[in-house]
Amino acid sequence: MHTAASRAILLLATCCLVATTGAQFTDNFDDGDFTTGTVWTGSTTLFTVVSGQLRSNSPGAANYDLSTPSTQAISAQWEFFVNLKFATSGANYADVYLMSSAADLASGVNGYFVRIGGTSDRVELFRSDAGTGTSLVVSADGLVNSSTDNPFQIQVKRNAANTWTLLLDDGNTGTYATAGNATDATYTTCSHFGIRIEQSSAATPVNNHFFDDISVGPIVLDVTAPSVVSVNATSATNVDVVFSEPLDPAFIGTYDITPFIGVSASVVDGTDPALVHVTPAIALTSGNTYSLLSNGAQDPSGNIAASVSTDFTYVVPASAGPRDVVINELMADPSPPVGLPDAEYVELYNANLSDSYDLAGWTFSDGSTTATLPAFTLLPGAHCIVVDDATASLFSTYPNVVVVGTFPSMNNDGDPLTLKDNNGNLIDAVTYALSWYQDAAKADGGWSLEQIDPTTPCSSAANWRASNAATGGSPSGQNSVFAIVPDTQAPSLSTVLVNGANTIELLFSEAMDIAGLAGGTYTITPLIAVNSAIATGPNTVQLTLAQPLVVGQLYTVTVTDVSDCPGNAIGSANTATFALPEPVTAGDVVINEVLYDPRGSGSDFVELYNRSNKVLSLAGWKLANVTNGAVASPITITGASYLLLPGEYVLITEDAFNISTEYPQSRTDRFLEADMPSYNNIEGSVVLQDPMGIQLDRFDYNDDLHFVLLNDIEGVSLERVDPDRPTADNTNWHSAAQSAAFATPGFQNSQYAPVVDEGGELVASPDIFSPDNDGYQDVLTLNYTFNEPGYVGTMVVFDIAGREAKKLMNNVLLGTTGALSWDGILETGDKARIGPYVVYFEVFDLSGNVKKFRKTVTLAHRL
Repeated sequence: MHTAASRAILLLATCCLVATTGAQFTDNFDDGDFTTGTVWTGSTTLFTVVSGQLRSNSPGAANYDLSTPSTQAISAQWEFFVNLKFATSGANYADVYLMSSAADLASGVNGYFVRIGGTSDRVELFRSDAGTGTSLVVSADGLVNSSTDNPFQIQVKRNAANTWTLLLDDGNTGTYATAGNATDATYTTCSHFGIRIEQSSAATPVNNHFFDDISVGPIVLDVTAPSVVSVNATSATNVDVVFSEPLDPAFIGTYDITPFIGVSASVVDGTDPALVHVTPAIALTSGNTYSLLSNGAQDPSGNIAASVSTDFTYVVPASAGPRDVVINELMADPSPPVGLPDAEYVELYNANLSDSYDLAGWTFSDGSTTATLPAFTLLPGAHCIVVDDATASLFSTYPNVVVVGTFPSMNNDGDPLTLKDNNGNLIDAVTYALSWYQDAAKADGGWSLEQIDPTTPCSSAANWRASNAATGGSPSGQNSVFAIVPDTQAPSLSTVLVNGANTIELLFSEAMDIAGLAGGTYTITPLIAVNSAIATGPNTVQLTLAQPLVVGQLYTVTVTDVSDCPGNAIGSANTATFALPEPVTAGDVVINEVLYDPRGSGSDFVELYNRSNKVLSLAGWKLANVTNGAVASPITITGASYLLLPGEYVLITEDAFNISTEYPQSRTDRFLEADMPSYNNIEGSVVLQDPMGIQLDRFDYNDDLHFVLLNDIEGVSLERVDPDRPTADNTNWHSAAQSAAFATPGFQNSQYAPVVDEGGELVASPDIFSPDNDGYQDVLTLNYTFNEPGYVGTMVVFDIAGREAKKLMNNVLLGTTGALSWDGILETGDKARIGPYVVYFEVFDLSGNVKKFRKTVTLAHRL
């Protein structure tokens, strides 16, 4: 690979080289080999030349090298291109020997080499003492950070004073950055230049080491003048001027500040010769913009910088209050990228349009990691993005980039994030979730989460959504979803959690005025006084009661005199029912609906129904599956006292947003988002356990339970026909109706058909049914009742011609009551024709008593 920049450098190097035999050489491999012109020796079978580049050719694990004669040692410059197209490690890296005492690089040579990759994924200059490396100059860790492409142009200089300089062009952009300097004069002669590769048995490094544009010769003279990179006022009495390269301390130039300020002194920094500290003759005024004129600065080679005027603004940072600076955008899941770098970032926005803030010492944290921000002045109404130093180069084209050493790795599916000032005061907090994207496809990665209105005093899930930018986000700029949206909607009371006999917790629909919650009015009936009210979160308040609740007694709490964060008073939705829960036993709650084969990458769900007259709490309950015949993977649904009142439903899913999107008719107020076991898409078992692991219910499902005439059952739930019939009765399950969008999340099943008690020993309900999966009378239910046990029964459906249509049971020992269903499918698996059918039911006991029953029913279809 030969860029215009690399060819120009090679040409300049060639023009400036001193003709010393064996000392200098260039090789760009355009001749298609490495055995003519510049002759390389060593592991020649393990290298090849491909498309004008030297490439590795080892099929597996090996340590191998090539070298060529070179005696260039002092006042020297080495330059080469390298690209390791794999993830480097302690077992996979490349060493380029600038100076070696022997041709065999593995023979314990003396000299100097550059390592690309290694355990810390960096570029590092070493001295080799009989094969043992001593580090001299080190780049930042993680610089060699790609698993597929790590192009670098690398340059090393050694001057007459034995000062070594390592320069890197990460990405082969044509611009070098200095990684560091070191002084070492241990070795002043050599015989060879070479390349040595350490390769493991992994597949990715095979044929993926590339080298090109190698140049060795005397140092090329510096003919580039220094230039001003930045001007920054650090105080009213100091302005820092940063140049593109170190200056000659004797010729740092002259400076002036206008208007009407002047300069009283200028001095080069003691450790950074590219930095000049300028002292204004008159103290600067905060908020004013000035111009700094620089003239005559020289580098050590005598190149003189052009006279230039640079504008700068002096700002005295203020102290921030809550949400003066907000977390405004976050890229938690950058892969696969849409158009932005494949790296995480968080955007901060100064929502205060009058004050600036210095971010030095501020912290940004997730649940486990904290990053400390460096000095950066965030101007009024300005944005900046916080990124990790390992990925900072990917954001080089974006303005206002704040680089931190340890960036918190944000979880794709949600994390609590906090922003605090240098005194530890909370400035902003966000706890995001997948549902905040409001777009299931964008939640899969590559799109940022953006805040809609950064000026609102409280920001909740409703104020966030996936970016609409074509690139997937809008880092360091106004959000693509930006809008000033005044909150005029009244808050509502969502849920009551019973934490104990004397303590309940109220959850509101949005962030509330926390100070006002303590002074709210809370009325409980039957009458119980409230001793205290303490806010426990932005949308929660804990009430301590004057007397204990009675187990199983239903109570109502009504809330008044509270408001949300913007000041909207609570509306009419200010009442909720609760109770101190009772112990649960098997049969109190049943598995009522299951979606085990969702559409695409959607989420499963399990719906429960409280068929008892008890008030129950889901705290500690578990869902499990069955593996190899044993109950496995029990996962606690919730640790909170989530109440399930008599006759109520609750739907458990890992992704409430996905379910509500797929099934818009959902009762989302009955959703409980929780981790769940994995359920097979064809067959499996759903097990419900109490906190002690005792089984409350179990449903063994399979695709055969679905309505046989459905062409596609993906996204179709299995619904329980009657909560009072056994879970193990396969005829008690049916596909959700098409008219109900194939699921009824959080409310009564579309196929609900309870047994009708009309008296008599055999009851058919309804007597006219239409099995077309439209949710209306799709299933015929047959209920039997006997005065005494011990009967064995056979039940068969005949058509009008007396032909057997379907055998529903055959010599089954019966209880005193029971029920089963027919979905209109014949024994052959075909759909039954419309018309009358006769259900024949014959039973006998061991005493020889025989009873026979006939019921005529009609199978109808919609016209």
